[in-house]
Order: sequence, then structure tokens, then C-alpha cells
Amino acid sequence: MPPLAHRLLLAATLAIAAAQPAPVPLPRFAEYPAPTHFAGRPAPPNVLAPGARLFRTSIREGAAQGPNFAGHYTIATWGCGSSCPSLAVIDAQTGQVYPAPCSILGGYGLTPYPDETPTHAGPLQFQRQSRLLIARGGPEDTQCGSYYYEWQALHWRLLRYVPSS
Repeated sequence: MPPLAHRLLLAATLAIAAAQPAPVPLPRFAEYPAPTHFAGRPAPPNVLAPGARLFRTSIREGAAQGPNFAGHYTIATWGCGSSCPSLAVIDAQTGQVYPAPCSILGGYGLTPYPDETPTHAGPLQFQRQSRLLIARGGPEDTQCGSYYYEWQALHWRLLRYVPSS
């Protein structure tokens, strides 16, 4: 190929590459720091809250372990069958029980994305010093993928959904 044609081809290739949008990075734990941390004995969970009574043993056992999420919360998990975890969030300071972003997370046999750094094996990833929850699978066995939630003002906010490939 003559040098001029080679340079034109290279310039066209670079122009096309520059026009492609950069991939949006996935949320990271450090981007959602927990505002406070709890030290002390966790309050007993309020298992009379709607939805908590049925799973009171799992919630109590999880709460007794102490905070493992967003500073002063505990994520308690339990199985609902072969491969579908359920969870609840318990405030270690007050004992209040909050619902998960989905009641059942099914079909989680997904591989991690390259820029994720898991801290918990399996379908759920979370850290004590972060408000980010990564749930892999499909809520109620639908739309499998990776869900990135932020725990904000006692509610879940979906940050990103990445469908499974």
C-alpha cells in the first residue's frame, strides 16, 4: 500500500475509533462510602415488621453477627431453594428491618465482570464501608444480569443494570 493511502486509512480508523462512545464504568464500592460506622452491640431486630416475621430466625441470626453493610446495617441472607437467596437489611442501631430491592434473586450462575472486585462470593456483593449492593441474577427469576443498587435514605436506588450475556 502506498504511504499516502496507508496514512489515510490510519486517519480514518482513528477517526472512527474516536467517535465511539467510551464504555460507562460500573459503580464501585469506594464511590458510595458509608456515612457512619457502628461499634457496639446490635439492637435486636424488629421481626414484627411486615415481611420480616416469616423469616425471623434468619433475620435474628444475621443481625446477631453485627453490621456488614453501609456502616451500621446488616444484610441477612437465607436460601429459598436450590439457588435463590433472599435478604433483608437490619439497622444495628435501631433493629428496624427493611426489605431488599427484590424478594428472591434467582439464576445467579453468572461470571463477574472484569472490573469488579468481589468481597463476598456468590450472587451478592457488599461491604461494610459502602452503600453499594451488587446483586447478580434475576429478581423473581426474571431479567438475569447484574444489578447495582445504592442504599440511600432508607431506600434502594437502582444505579445500573447490566444484562447477562
